[in-house]
Amino acid sequence: MKKEAGNIIPENYVVFDLETTGFSPENNEIIEIGAVRIQKKKIKEKFQTYVKPRGKILPHITQLTGITEDMVKNAPYIEDAVPKFVSFIKNDILFAHNALFDSRFILPICFLLGYNIDNEIRDSLKLARKYIKSENHKLETLKNLLGIKVRSHNAIDDGIVTYQVIEECRKIQDLLKIK
Repeated sequence: MKKEAGNIIPENYVVFDLETTGFSPENNEIIEIGAVRIQKKKIKEKFQTYVKPRGKILPHITQLTGITEDMVKNAPYIEDAVPKFVSFIKNDILFAHNALFDSRFILPICFLLGYNIDNEIRDSLKLARKYIKSENHKLETLKNLLGIKVRSHNAIDDGIVTYQVIEECRKIQDLLKIK
């Protein structure tokens, strides 16, 4: 994983998000991967897959994410889902909201499967803290603040919200450059 390079928000990037069975990469599993390809500041392509965990999805995770055992019963296992994700992200700059969380889950799995993810990974949470005034910078709070009408705790929709947060930060950044 490359460090963030500069404060310029690129026109082309991929936003990714994961849904998991908990907060610990050592004890929990990925149950959904979502990614959105942005080209020239617009959504051009989406990637989404549920992932069949080896353990159970606890009721509080289903309540939070809406992901049920039934939804993942025919989904690929992580070792089959990751190659598709890696193919989708190519060598693009990646963004995630609270990128450390998602990176701690996906990067070790990629490495174990033989993929060296060398993409630059940037954190939209850091951007939001810098450019958006809010009581907090949780994705749900930013979604409501910006009037974005999609579900929450769903990887593809959270990816879309993250994209819109990034683009809002770009607008503010551009305004600040003018002054």
